[in-house]
Amino acid sequence: MKRACMNILYLIPIVFLLTHCTEQDDADLAMGEYLGQTPPGLIPEKFAPGLVSTEENELNCVFTPDGSECFFAVWQAGVNTLMTIKKVNGQWTQRSVASFSGVYSDVDPYISSDGKRLYFSSKRPVQGSGESKDSDIWFVEKSSDNEWSNPTHLETLNSEGKDDYYTSITQDGTVYYSIFETHGSPGDIYRSRLVDGAYTRPERLEYSISTDFNDHDPFTAPDESYLIFTSDRPGGFGGADLYISFKKHDGTWTEPKNMGEKINSEAYDFTPMLSPDGQYLFFTKNPGGNGDIYWVSSKIIDAYRPDH
Repeated sequence: MKRACMNILYLIPIVFLLTHCTEQDDADLAMGEYLGQTPPGLIPEKFAPGLVSTEENELNCVFTPDGSECFFAVWQAGVNTLMTIKKVNGQWTQRSVASFSGVYSDVDPYISSDGKRLYFSSKRPVQGSGESKDSDIWFVEKSSDNEWSNPTHLETLNSEGKDDYYTSITQDGTVYYSIFETHGSPGDIYRSRLVDGAYTRPERLEYSISTDFNDHDPFTAPDESYLIFTSDRPGGFGGADLYISFKKHDGTWTEPKNMGEKINSEAYDFTPMLSPDGQYLFFTKNPGGNGDIYWVSSKIIDAYRPDH
């Protein structure tokens, strides 16, 4: 009985999302790259108002490398659901629930550089049935008919802590992600190398990155030259800010710099993600507890480089 009730609660926000989708006007469908939006400059702008950033609580926007599909999460009643918008015959569809999401809480999509895998964090049960317990990293694969597979649990990366979130992968396969030792505890940023086709045991990043404060949502550049992450360490502008650190020649990281008031706000700023073409930085602002997705020219990163 308890399990049935929980399943009903999970479905309530999904029904709301589907109803909301059908109410949108098909005449407003967009065309062009990045949902037909005008590219931003060095001042962050809300991304796709009315289509992606709405009155709902959205976060973490990613695109496939060919630019034909967009994913983001919507939070409703304590459950995250992955949404997708696709380009069909040159025109973007309305948002809809991703084929592999909509039952359990799913969040933090990340798409591999070849577009063949989509990683995400989910509270779905590992055995495929029963109640969810904590958040683990999963992935789906793109099939020959351009559909996404059923989710696969990524065992190695889910061995260290209670909750695992926010995957980012370098060109050589190294995975950066967040680990929360217990529900509600501060997060830390970990790294796992890909060696001979297998992931090594995750290692916590040095203290300048993973402090006693809440450090999470790491995005690493494909060449691992810099790392952008969220932290609530002292000296920020709000609940949590985006920080950036650059890798030094000896493999250590520079002291993280707050990305400033152009990026950060009095709210919670999180989920940094670079577009596949490297031109734009996407992230989430959460004023008043209601998230919207923003984007800005990636040239803003240059201002923080040690040799700038």
